Amino acid sequence: MTILYSPTLSVSQTERNLSRLLFRGMIKDHSLDRHAARLSNRFQVYSSRCPFGLWDNGLVVTVGMRAVTELYLPMAEIASAFRRLFSLSFRRPGDRESAFLSLPFTWLDVLQRLHRTWPDVDPGRLLERLAKDDDYRIRFIFTLMLPSQHGGSFHRYPGQTLFLDKWIQGQGIHRHGEIRILDAACGTGESTYELAMLLQSRGVSSRHFRVHGRSLETFELFAAAHGFFPHDPEKELLYRDIIERLLRDGGTGGIAFFQGDVTRPPQPEEKPYDVILCNGLLGGPYIHTLESVTTAVESLAARLGPGGIMLASDRFHGGWKRKMPPERLKEIFRKKGFRLLPVTDGIAAELE
Repeated sequence: MTILYSPTLSVSQTERNLSRLLFRGMIKDHSLDRHAARLSNRFQVYSSRCPFGLWDNGLVVTVGMRAVTELYLPMAEIASAFRRLFSLSFRRPGDRESAFLSLPFTWLDVLQRLHRTWPDVDPGRLLERLAKDDDYRIRFIFTLMLPSQHGGSFHRYPGQTLFLDKWIQGQGIHRHGEIRILDAACGTGESTYELAMLLQSRGVSSRHFRVHGRSLETFELFAAAHGFFPHDPEKELLYRDIIERLLRDGGTGGIAFFQGDVTRPPQPEEKPYDVILCNGLLGGPYIHTLESVTTAVESLAARLGPGGIMLASDRFHGGWKRKMPPERLKEIFRKKGFRLLPVTDGIAAELE
């Protein structure tokens, strides 16, 4: 595996890495200009005839309002314009567009997702400003790629942390070489950093642990490694404080972020892990059928060494309870060679 990012607060390194993700500077493109002009014209008609007033914070969006908005501001046309913007912004072809381009949203729904951060409610004017101002564009892209409603937080699973703390002490792993932990589907790295801080609090040097965060989403990994949340200053301060403390105490040397799909079998060169965290994945919006969950558990089990521990919890996705109830998930773990262990958050299972 190739490390994508290591934790850093270096301004120059952050800028270099960001420039590998996104083009900087003004975007000049005739097609984008035509899109912007056409959307602004549509918006002028919409705003002059809209019976409920223009969007503002606190507006309760109804079915009728969505229908009127879609009539005057077709989302397909708006999505086409923003796809053009993204194609001129992203350096990496594999980086995916924001979900708002594919989900059945109207422009009012997009504004609701953006909240009060963006004063431009005219999609054409917004497009023009995004093309001209790269800092504004970067903040907009991160707003869409890392929406607040998808964000996690630190200390989400205290029972899981307590279980791991006792397990680490009981195993005495820090006295017997290196401990390896994978934070599968790590998102923006909250649990990744918590794991490193837990090991450090138990006297495990970063020379003797490896904590790897892994995700398919490049922007999540970038934000995690650099404490980079230009659309959320409070979150950025929190992350940077944690990274700074770990850097100061020498605790980031064992942390690395990788891009990859943990639901696929590991590569032959991948070393096994002692612990795998799999929070918010099994039973979530992407993996909730019997077949997909079984495949994911098999793949994760293949990454564990003998006697390894897997922890899985999810406090966000109702789909886990509806489509993949906890008892069914536990049964899958049993069938794949795991012994269930008592824990207050989600599932803890030891590979036999």
